[in-house]
Amino acid sequence: MRVMIDTNIFISAVLFPDGKASASLKKALSSPYQPVTCDYVIDELRRKFVEKFPDRVSELDSFLDASLSVINVVKTPETIVDAEKLIRDAKDRPILRAALDAGADLFLTGDKDFLESSVKDPRIISVAQFLDM
Repeated sequence: MRVMIDTNIFISAVLFPDGKASASLKKALSSPYQPVTCDYVIDELRRKFVEKFPDRVSELDSFLDASLSVINVVKTPETIVDAEKLIRDAKDRPILRAALDAGADLFLTGDKDFLESSVKDPRIISVAQFLDM
């Protein structure tokens, strides 16, 4: 089962390594799950850390060095798809596009723009829902 991992999951996992987002990420990294993210998420993650947590960028770099060896990072397609219209925040739409292109079964996020959308494929799932699976 392919699990697309959103930016906010990575941020929380780095900042709060003993938290629920970190536990969900660890679960996504283990069988039977196949973790996937996209280059857009990685770029957004780096930008957010430089902007909001500049003193913790080295932690992010260490985290990415370790985790990206087991996470499939896909290129974000440029061609817009109809399902994107279901996402309120236009900046989030490329991530949905990448999830669809990567054949993700689940989309792990804490972002309300995704969680409150009517997107059915992939299944949008919160940290709590994923941990309860």
